[in-house]
Amino acid sequence: MIRMDDPAVVSVQRFWQELGLPGLIDVHTHFMPQRVLDKVWAFFDAVEPRWHITYREEEDERLATLRAFGVRAFTAMLYPHKPDMARWLNGWAADFAARTPDCLHTSTFFPEPGVEGYVRAALEGGARVFKAHVQVGAYDPGTRCSTRCGACSPRAGRPSSSTAARGPSRASTPDRSRWGGCWPVILGCA
Repeated sequence: MIRMDDPAVVSVQRFWQELGLPGLIDVHTHFMPQRVLDKVWAFFDAVEPRWHITYREEEDERLATLRAFGVRAFTAMLYPHKPDMARWLNGWAADFAARTPDCLHTSTFFPEPGVEGYVRAALEGGARVFKAHVQVGAYDPGTRCSTRCGACSPRAGRPSSSTAARGPSRASTPDRSRWGGCWPVILGCA
């Protein structure tokens, strides 16, 4: 378990305290079902360049680390890599947020039939942030299902994050040439 005198803890706390802030909000933390997290970590271990997972610890230890740093709220940032996955991830995320009060209720979507319904249900259920990862999902963010689901719409009144930056590649990733070889990273708040 992380100690309060750990140099990383001291450094992060000093950072926000010197700015006169009451703490931090971390908008890029990943919490997901363990079997999904294990697969994500295995993916990053197997690709080149290898992406080091800094906090490869059990969930309770990662939560303790965030809290020791002075993080007052954070996201779950989970995402599907195929159809028929987002709805049950959203259920898991709602349960996680309910048992973890400092986690902002995070949801996701995949461009698939029925996406509008489960996005609406997530919004009505209290989702405060949406995450999409077009590189991992290997889909075009301009598809009708992606643009019309409502998760990333300003009308949703929720921040949304769409990640598709450079990194370990997937053979099935759609053509990124229209964005100069790199998907845009969108963080919107309405």
